[in-house]
Amino acid sequence: MVLAVFLGTFMSLLDVSVVNVALPAMQHDLSAGFSTVQWVVDSYTLCLSALILTGGSLADRYGRKRLYLGGLGVFVLGSLLCAVAPTTTVLILGRLVQGVGAAAVAPGALSLLVQGFPDKRQQARMIGLWGACVALAVVVGPLVGGVLTDVFGWPAIFLVNLPLGAIAIVAGLRGIRESSDPAHAGADPAGQVLAIGWLAALTYAVLEAGHRGWGSPLILSLLAVAAALFAAFVVVERRVARPILPAGLFARPRFAVVTFSSFALGFGAYGSFYLLSLFLQQVQGASAAETGVRFLPYSLGIAVGSVLGGRIGGNRVMLTGYTLIGGGLLSLLVVQPDTAYPLIGVLFAILGVGMGFAITTTNSAGVSAVGRERSGTAAATVNAARQTGTALGIAALGAIVNANLDAGFTTGLHWALVVAGGLTLVAAFLIAAVRERTAVPAQRRSEPELPVVHTTEQ
Repeated sequence: MVLAVFLGTFMSLLDVSVVNVALPAMQHDLSAGFSTVQWVVDSYTLCLSALILTGGSLADRYGRKRLYLGGLGVFVLGSLLCAVAPTTTVLILGRLVQGVGAAAVAPGALSLLVQGFPDKRQQARMIGLWGACVALAVVVGPLVGGVLTDVFGWPAIFLVNLPLGAIAIVAGLRGIRESSDPAHAGADPAGQVLAIGWLAALTYAVLEAGHRGWGSPLILSLLAVAAALFAAFVVVERRVARPILPAGLFARPRFAVVTFSSFALGFGAYGSFYLLSLFLQQVQGASAAETGVRFLPYSLGIAVGSVLGGRIGGNRVMLTGYTLIGGGLLSLLVVQPDTAYPLIGVLFAILGVGMGFAITTTNSAGVSAVGRERSGTAAATVNAARQTGTALGIAALGAIVNANLDAGFTTGLHWALVVAGGLTLVAAFLIAAVRERTAVPAQRRSEPELPVVHTTEQ
């Protein structure tokens, strides 16, 4: 089971980091503009964030093993479509298919670990190792992506998913035990449609605002549509018997803070990673492989932070992680086109350690803030927040850069880093204000006894 879960997670996250490094090559080979190539990233994260809540509830309802392995299969098919894509349209379509598969993989991984290791110590250890797996994907992603892109071309970064996916599926068929909890699973198709709608409208508006201007009739219309669909989503979620996003979860201050922090992590850290890749290549003239090497301090910092964060854990480590991320992003304001790499490498390492702390503790805190019976929904919610933040972060921060291109890419990057670092520090403040003792409110003691999770050997 561990091999299947870790390898599936590694594969889906590797795909994100390798794509970031390969974007300039895709832009050149497919003759795509800056905003178009952004959709190669955004189409994946947007689809993933919009569907991940449904993935979590379907896993709880119909079986976590079934959804996880099915998601891996869809992800592999999407990877094949991306690899053979002759145009950006087909490439984006393939990324959408990947996003559908990843929407089942992302919440399923944490949920399977929670169900497979009920002992709290073992569970914390496995989630910590899972965080290290996440870090490993980030560590090798830029380097592997750069080498594959320079030597074989960018399609190779998608072809690598085929053997990895096959191994993960075979391991999962043999080693994962099926589990489900239909009594607590959401069934809300209307809410899902509304969620897809407002996320798509908002992300597209932010992405295009840098080119058309915030006062453009199209942008204003999209923002109005997003606001209306979001309001309808809130109304529907409050009325349905089993919503995909139970409002009761957010009555727990700890879970609410963890979810917001996960959003800030995606928006600030993941969104900035995309722009930093472009800075190293387009401003400082590094090749794809050189960019991967230059990201090694960042990636190794994540690995170290994940291992230490998994062993120590707790609110202080989480707070330290978000503080380092916010401070690290703001410290990058000193970077100029002619800045020597040693300084950039040190700042990347600081940012990476913070990322390692944050990745491990955020996922663990989100799952532990609720009961095992809703592990799929909780994991899906925290992951959805991060993926939504990533999609909007890439779009919003990219729009900031676009709006300042007349002054130079570096100027736009600096403004984007101010926004990214500021939001991450807001999350750090909330983490400090709401401690772990608030994770389970008093009213939970009056809740009825929960049913036993159904498991079957398969």
